[in-house]
Amino acid sequence: MKHSLRLVLASVAGALIACGVAATARADTTPGPSAAYEQFKPQAEADAVRAFAALPNLPALQTGAVKTFYIFAEVKPWEMAPGIVTQAWTYNGTVPGPTIHVRQGDRVRVVLVNDLPAPTTIHWHGLTVDPDMDGVPGMSQSPVQPEQSFVYEFTASDPGTYIYHTHYDDLNQLDRGLYGAVVVDDAKPQAHYDRDYLMLISSWRIMSDAENYFSINGKSYPLTKPYMVKKGDRVRIREIDISGTEFHTMHIHGHRFQVIAVDGQPVAVSNRQSMVTLSLGPGETRDIAFVANAKPGTWMVHCHVLDHLMNGPVGPGGLMTAIQYESAPNKTALAASANAMTMSGSGSGQGGAPMRPATVYILGAIAGLTIFFGLPFAALRRVSKRGIALLNAVAVGVLFFLLFDILRQASEPIEAALQKMQLGAPPLAFWGLLGIYLGGLGIGLLSLVFFSRRFMAKTPLGGLNPSALATMIASGIGLHNFSEGLAIGQSAATGAIQLALLLIIGFGLHNMTEGFGIAAPLAGSGGASARTIIRLGLIGGGPTFFGTVIGYHFVSPLLSVLFLTLAAGAIIYVIGEMTTVGAKIGFKELATLGVLVGFAIGLGTDLILTAAGA
Repeated sequence: MKHSLRLVLASVAGALIACGVAATARADTTPGPSAAYEQFKPQAEADAVRAFAALPNLPALQTGAVKTFYIFAEVKPWEMAPGIVTQAWTYNGTVPGPTIHVRQGDRVRVVLVNDLPAPTTIHWHGLTVDPDMDGVPGMSQSPVQPEQSFVYEFTASDPGTYIYHTHYDDLNQLDRGLYGAVVVDDAKPQAHYDRDYLMLISSWRIMSDAENYFSINGKSYPLTKPYMVKKGDRVRIREIDISGTEFHTMHIHGHRFQVIAVDGQPVAVSNRQSMVTLSLGPGETRDIAFVANAKPGTWMVHCHVLDHLMNGPVGPGGLMTAIQYESAPNKTALAASANAMTMSGSGSGQGGAPMRPATVYILGAIAGLTIFFGLPFAALRRVSKRGIALLNAVAVGVLFFLLFDILRQASEPIEAALQKMQLGAPPLAFWGLLGIYLGGLGIGLLSLVFFSRRFMAKTPLGGLNPSALATMIASGIGLHNFSEGLAIGQSAATGAIQLALLLIIGFGLHNMTEGFGIAAPLAGSGGASARTIIRLGLIGGGPTFFGTVIGYHFVSPLLSVLFLTLAAGAIIYVIGEMTTVGAKIGFKELATLGVLVGFAIGLGTDLILTAAGA
């Protein structure tokens, strides 16, 4: 009787303790401060580094009644291809994150600690979990904010190969590295394999809006590891496609395999077929099995979507590795030096053979000298006051458009650098370009203020005389045209300019408006001499030629931004001077219309230039 009573009391106590543990665990699933778990971070990161070094092998099964994993979402530098280091968003400092390897029936507890600069969650892709453990913001939980934590709990009820990954800002966070594998072993294994490997296929956006780098277990070829086998081994490879948008067709040389599981669910033996290529879509998993029965050697494994064998624009790279027999020399890395892949032209006129230097120099000279088409206006001797007001206003309109166009061009490299920084590039390029932008604008503006005060001739009323004003305009336009020449030279060096005749027409019309802007202050002032017109034309158009020569041999966004912003600063100053002149001439309504006409002329010729392919 006493023995039975003790058993009953022990059972009741055990039940109460179990209920208390369950209640504590459930209460712990609400978000909480991340600081409570920081003590576990060093060990979690060290374990992740060891597990990553062991890939493609699976980590050992964890012991204990509840399998507990600490997952710290954090930003870490990651070399995913030779020389390509990105600021990856990682789980415990590695990409992929540590593989969660458990047995069917295990109770799994995962503590997510968010050390990222943005909210995040974890979704248990393919696993059977409760609705509030599914990791979908709004539907199952609130996003885990920075410096907060969340505890996921579930029972690993179904054996198979699964995924865990972010489900917040998916397109951005997933391609930065927030994913890992979940492997649930059968409680009673149905088959024995000598090798049980993981192949986690993923994509990256390195300084690009599109997925342009691809990795196997976090690394792109030639940094990928081979899958080691011995003759006669039964091999299982768990393939996972966790790319954000890309499908992959994984092809194995020298061996035929069977798909033994789809999305974690076993395929009946009667439904299996021998294959050499397997297609996987984003979020799909396939377990394949084969016997290592080929002649020992190095047998290539790769994606047959050929641009997935590239690291950016060059290859071989990306999704490429090998099945390597232990008894044979390892030649996995040799393809990197024995083969070569490059992106071909797309038919858009880019990527062809570079133009010959002589052709480039002639094109640059023509593009610059067409500024003389607009300069004859400077020779006009008799122009009415009303006509001078209109010419001055049209020139101001042209300069307003030119200022808009210059600032737009100068902003493009900065915006591109900002986007690349958001995608993981080092921030130095962005801040450097921004500093050059502001510095060039300030120097271009203030230096002309100083120069005009000290060296330029003035009218009796204190403004710049027509010759000095025209020289200032030519200087600002020359700085802009130097950057224009850089773009011509760079395009010619990459074979991007194919329609030379249209370009000459386009630049001719565009530079004619610039020439008119230079000439307008001189119209009606007594007529400019041929010598003055040639001098102004060389100041305004000559830099196009020199920019073309430099751009053909040397490309620098910093140099382009510098000259564009110097030009913008100069043009801001000139617009102020010409506006002052226009106010003194009068005819306000006519001048307003002239500014609109000048802006429209500048826009129109620029559109023609764009249509020509520049």
